Amino acid sequence: MNIALFLVGLVITLIVIYDMVYTILSPRGAGLIADRVSRNLWRGYLELVGGNGKNRSLRFIGPLLLLIIVLVWIILLWIGNTIMIYSDGQALWSGTSREYVPGFIEKLYFTAYVLSSMGSGDYTPASDLWMLYTGFISYTGVVFISLGISFLIPVIEAITLKRQVSLQLHNLGPNPRSILENYSENGYMELMEKLDSLEPSILKLAQYHLAYPVIHYFHSERRYECLPVMLASLDEALSILMYKVDKDSINSIMSLRTAYNALTYYHSTLANAFITPGDDEPEHPDTSYLTQISKKDSIHGERSGSDLVHRRKLLLAYLQNDGWEWDDMAKYGEAVSLKN
Repeated sequence: MNIALFLVGLVITLIVIYDMVYTILSPRGAGLIADRVSRNLWRGYLELVGGNGKNRSLRFIGPLLLLIIVLVWIILLWIGNTIMIYSDGQALWSGTSREYVPGFIEKLYFTAYVLSSMGSGDYTPASDLWMLYTGFISYTGVVFISLGISFLIPVIEAITLKRQVSLQLHNLGPNPRSILENYSENGYMELMEKLDSLEPSILKLAQYHLAYPVIHYFHSERRYECLPVMLASLDEALSILMYKVDKDSINSIMSLRTAYNALTYYHSTLANAFITPGDDEPEHPDTSYLTQISKKDSIHGERSGSDLVHRRKLLLAYLQNDGWEWDDMAKYGEAVSLKN
């Protein structure tokens, strides 16, 4: 037996198993393989279409990434086990030719049969050790291939919630100004009520993004279904309320703080998709249309706006990672129809 070759196969197999278990069962993000495959393919294709979030082909990248991740896991599991068997020239016996099976392709074929639990094909293990190992990989093959396929189910649920929340946010208003103007009466009381009902969905969506970062790459070219655009719009509106508006003009400061904290928690999950603040801060919003402006008596008072600057830079990076710019959020709805 070639020990070095056996160890190479063993390492590949263990890495794949760890990556699958961590990605599917851990609530803290994707493993190295799943993360690198999804992130690099998404950013590469986004660059290929010129960073244009309205490109319709981007909608297919998310589902394609899911299938590619599962396929990569299965292929690497297949190759890793094949290399281990190939390391021993006397691992398999051919009953047809009455000799040991030396070829890599033949052992690749044997491993595929065993991993898929279809049997052992035309070959049989030539020793007790390989008989035990064949039984073991047959069992693990069923478990991990099934686990890889089951990975699709919670991700699809998360995508459905993502689109639902996007539509709910769009109903508040297509951009920050619209949100604030639509709900300015009675101290934004109706807005606070809607924020109370939205908070659980935002927190649940944050958990989904934390557990399955791949859902960041499920894209919609329609802005009213696009979570980064709609979430950034609500966040900017709430930031204006927190930093600019007289706190006595806000009906329920507690509801506002709770919703703002929920969005802050959501932002913390963006690091799992390697979305970090850039150097450029978005243009400051025009708030001349508001009548309750007060810097001293706002919820944050005269507190330094460094937190807000960092927050807005992160939101810009979030938009750009999905193929949008700040104006696509801030000015959306002013001169475009719902079809855009």
